[in-house]
Formats: sequence, structure tokens, C-alpha cells
Amino acid sequence: MSSYKIIGGKPLRGTIIPLPNKNSILKIIPACVLCDEPVLLHNVPKSSSVRAMLRIFSDLGGKVSYRKGNIIQLNSYSIKKYSIDDKLACRERASLLYLGSLLSRFKKAEIGDSGGCMLGNRPLDSMFKGLESLGVKIDNDKGYKMMTNGLKGNSNIWLLEASVTGTETLIIASVKAKGTTIIYNAACEPHTQDLCNFLVACGAKISGIGTNRLVIQGVDYLKGTNWSIIPDHLDIGGLIIAAVLTKGELLIKNAIPDHMTQILNYFSKFNVKVVIKNKDIFVPSNQNLKCKHNIKGDIDKIPDQPWPGFPVDLIPEIVVLGACSKGNMKIYSIMYETQLLFVEQLLRMKAKLDLVNSHEVISFGPSNLIGVTLDAPSILRCAYSLILAGLSAKGETIIKNADIIERGYPDIVKRLISLGANIQKF
Repeated sequence: MSSYKIIGGKPLRGTIIPLPNKNSILKIIPACVLCDEPVLLHNVPKSSSVRAMLRIFSDLGGKVSYRKGNIIQLNSYSIKKYSIDDKLACRERASLLYLGSLLSRFKKAEIGDSGGCMLGNRPLDSMFKGLESLGVKIDNDKGYKMMTNGLKGNSNIWLLEASVTGTETLIIASVKAKGTTIIYNAACEPHTQDLCNFLVACGAKISGIGTNRLVIQGVDYLKGTNWSIIPDHLDIGGLIIAAVLTKGELLIKNAIPDHMTQILNYFSKFNVKVVIKNKDIFVPSNQNLKCKHNIKGDIDKIPDQPWPGFPVDLIPEIVVLGACSKGNMKIYSIMYETQLLFVEQLLRMKAKLDLVNSHEVISFGPSNLIGVTLDAPSILRCAYSLILAGLSAKGETIIKNADIIERGYPDIVKRLISLGANIQKF
């Protein structure tokens, strides 16, 4: 297992291009199973999660060709299998997204269990009930075996929750289904929008993109296309936090500021200031981090919410921001039962935080974090948040068992060194 050593207190400075959106490419790869022509994907991240999804594509019989400049070509013509290998599926939760495309193509799909971060109970009811609404029969006695006589559109699918996995699986399953499908309470995160826009470029008919009501008219044919993966709004949020925690100064290029509006609204509760410059975001140095009270003068709060609310994946990072900001903030992780348990690691760094319960933390900053040896939790964003804490801490921080970070941040050491950080992997 890999470890990271960080000498904190070095301001991050410079210009950086955000990572490609990991959650976009992980959904677009299985969507390519439906394409009747080859697809060329640009700006593909080199993360271990992407490699896992490409291995599944190849194992099913698809052809993966690598080009210079983070470009891959996917050709699904030779795919013959409808069963996802158990060992491959267990490496990545997004393997579930293959179910929609395999059902559409073969009228059958099988999977044992999926992998992913250990975030507690992550129910799949929205996804499976939605598939049943399209005419799928599901046997979940040992894994999941699904069959259909042909996917049929359903104009009255109401998701139990705005599930990203559920919404995206149903989108993929519906684009070649017979008739019209309408999904209510649909997830509408930037990566879900990117999936929809990709499919439209291939010839799918989807309206309501970016809203919680999607209308999908089934088509018979999806052509190939050239598609560039959008920047990752979660990476951009983390870069902003890293800059202000280290009293640095960053220019984040091609940041799609429209995707950052609500995130920046919540960052402003900590008095974080940025400047929007066309498509770029500039983070000025030496900011005065403090938790603002609400209009009544009470302690304010940061809750995780479905998009366009505050993303649950940024909750661990904003916990670190709260710990280093003057005053108090209530921070909630409602979606996951175990996400906030990483606070135990921050307490070892002398963070002034109170873990009220598994869903709520209260900050009592500012904290003067000190470097210690930490154990990375089996949750990508929590492990990455320990790097943010180490960058701002005094002294040396060691983060052990940190391989999970490369699921989303494959070149993190190189990127941070380029901005002036003192970090190494060993």
C-alpha cells in the first residue's frame, strides 16, 4: 500500500487545469456499449477507476484503443457477453451502469456485486424499481440476474430518491427502449448532464437535461462521436480549498463557473472569496477564513443535498475548511452513514471538531493543525481531505494506506508539487 509524506505550510501558487470529471467518464464508458459505431473520447483521466471500467469493457468483448493526449477509442461491435465478471465488478461501483446498456443490447444482464467507497448502506432500490418499470425482471437470489422481453418506455417513473446511479442507469437503458420514458426526481449533477449530452451527440433524444424531469424518446440507432469529458467541479472545489488553507493563490483554468455557483455560495459562508474571469476562477491569497452566522445571528450549517445543492462528495473537504476557519459551523452528511467518521483522523491533528453523531460535525476553529501519522479511510474523498489537512498543517504528515486516492487523483503528487507543495509518495 502506498503512503504520502507532506511537509505542510507551503502556499500553493500557480495556474492549473482541473482534472477531467471522473464520474462523467465512468458512466460514458458503459454507454458506449449502445453505440453502433466507434466513439472517440478526449480528456480521459488515467485513474484506477477508469482503468477498471475499461477492463470490464474489454472483458465483455469491446475494443479499447489508446491514442496520444489522453484519448481513447471504444468500439462495442464485438461485445458478445452480458455477464460482468465478479472480480472486475467488485473494483468499481460504476460497474452497475453496464446493466442498462447490456439489457438494452442483449435483453439480459448479470452482475454479482459492485465495489466502491465504504460509505455505509448505499441502497439500489431506485435503480432496480426503475428498471422494473421498463419491463425488467430481476432475480437477486445470488447477485443480480435480469431479463426482459424488450425494454419499453414508461412515462411515469418516479425515483424514490434523486439517485445518480439510478438515474444514469435508467437513462442508458431508455435511450433505445421502445417509446417514451419520463423520469421524475432525476439526478441532474454535471456528470449526469455530460452523459446525457454525450448520448444526444450520438443521436439520442433527451430533453430536460439539467433538470429533475427527463424525457427520453427511444431511438433505434446511436452513431459514433468525438466527445471531450468536462472538467471536474469536485476537483475545482478541492483546489479552491487547498489554496485558501495554505494561504496560496491559484488560477484555475476552464473551470465552467456555472457548475460552481452553488458550491461558491456555500464557500462564502467561510468568507472564501474568488474572482470569476470568463471561464477561469482566480483564488486570491491571504484570505480571512471565518464562519459567518446566518441572518438571525445563529450558527450556520452546510448540508449535503442533491444537485444543485451542496455535493456530498465535498463534505469531507469542507470539514477541513471548517476546522481551519474562525468560529462555528454545523456540517451534515445525511446521505452516508460512515463518511464523517474520518473526523477521528483530523482530531489526531488537533482539529477543533465535535463529531456529534455519524451525520453531524460542529467546527470550533480556528485549528492549528499539526502533522502526525494518519490512516487513510476507504473513502476516496475522505482520504483526499487528509491531504488537504496535511498541506495546511505544521510539520510532517504521513498518510498510510492511501492507494484509494488514486481512484480519483492519479497524478496528485505531480500536480501538487507543480504548485509548490512539499509532498512525496512512497
